[in-house]
Amino acid sequence: MQPEVNGADDFLASAMVSQSPLTPDADAFLKEREASASYDVERVPLASLPNWHLGDRLSRADGKFFTIEGLSVRTDFGPVPHWYQPIINQPEIGILGIIVKRFDGVLHFLMQAKMEPGNTAFVQYAATVQATQSNYQRVHGGRATPYLEYFLEGTRRRVLFDQLLSEHGFWYLYKRNRNIIVEVPEDEDVPVHEDFTWLTLGQLRHQLLLGNRVNMNARTVLSGIAYGVADGDRPSYAGQADGFHAELVKSHRTPTSADDLSSTLTWLFDQKAKFSLDVRRTSLRDMDEWICDDDSIRHRDGRIFDIIGMSVQATSREVGTWWQPMLEPRPGNAVALICQRRAGVLQFLLQATIQPGLTDRLELGPTIQFSPGYHRGPEDHPPLTEYLDAPESWIRLDAIQSEDGGRFSKADTRHLVVELPEDHEIEAPDNYRWMTLGLLGRLTHFGYHVNVEARSLAACLL
Repeated sequence: MQPEVNGADDFLASAMVSQSPLTPDADAFLKEREASASYDVERVPLASLPNWHLGDRLSRADGKFFTIEGLSVRTDFGPVPHWYQPIINQPEIGILGIIVKRFDGVLHFLMQAKMEPGNTAFVQYAATVQATQSNYQRVHGGRATPYLEYFLEGTRRRVLFDQLLSEHGFWYLYKRNRNIIVEVPEDEDVPVHEDFTWLTLGQLRHQLLLGNRVNMNARTVLSGIAYGVADGDRPSYAGQADGFHAELVKSHRTPTSADDLSSTLTWLFDQKAKFSLDVRRTSLRDMDEWICDDDSIRHRDGRIFDIIGMSVQATSREVGTWWQPMLEPRPGNAVALICQRRAGVLQFLLQATIQPGLTDRLELGPTIQFSPGYHRGPEDHPPLTEYLDAPESWIRLDAIQSEDGGRFSKADTRHLVVELPEDHEIEAPDNYRWMTLGLLGRLTHFGYHVNVEARSLAACLL
């Protein structure tokens, strides 16, 4: 049985509204909120982090928030059969929630202008609530999380989307968050605090196209939006779109038959059973090829990523001053979706990919998921990376987006969508499969089938 799609036509109608009198200038609002506060972010040695201790693992004295642990990974997926790496262990299930409400019949999203220390652009649009369990239980001793009551059991409103979804499977160990969208009645007053504003989906779409304006945690929630299935009883908004956007709407709304869904799930389960993955925690001190000292945790060849210390001051956050470790990847990360009109409908090429930190070991990822720090050279680059240099006439989206700025420093990822000509032939390995955006959305609604990198790209195609 397919999960119910709530609010599909209303989401699509909101996506067609590019201006709203509630927030006439979304760019100006972000700039205003950034200018209203002060920020000071400085890299510091790990040994200088108050209340953090580096031993077999890096952890707080009270055991709260998260730890950095060592990982030994063995797998028959990909060119490298065994490696060591640090990984963030944060077992709490956080809340990533967006409130939506109709104004003059149009759905608007209550978005927060939020500072995160790891972002290249400090202040970006975030979900209404973006909070780990430690944060909303106020372990940090700071201010309460605004709007939390709209997402808690017994007080939440109409639920349009609700699913536990994975986080970055190479950087987090078994991390998942509750992604949820709730709608409040049109006649219910929702107070708007100074760092919050109402935006249509069309306004958010514009911010996504600009890049580094909508943070990762908001993008993963937005990826749960479905435009539904077009039929004679529903209004059609495709005529308001043009060119590639119209093709995206059609791909979202092309019906997914029970046979299509069943065969895709069977193929995905086959992939999950085909590859082996052995993940074992180990001491940071026992990781081969890694240096672990008072300054940082880093690979001896300068590859993969570093674990660094960070000192943060921000007047707009629940806590004004804090210290924490952060993961800083090598620059040049890129994710890409290849698409092509097939049988008259735009379809996207997804890959089933192993990531050591995933709860269910394997999920659907983008066509290309490229992290230069993980590769010793072109000989072990992932398949199809040549399309990162596709002709400009094939490129439909090319924007830099930040990853989780609360845990990752300067983790900017190029987001690319490439549309192949219909007569262009492409050869992909057996763990790749074509699907419409509608089918991809269905799989997202089932949970643990679509990784955060693919969901981030899907959000950019709203």
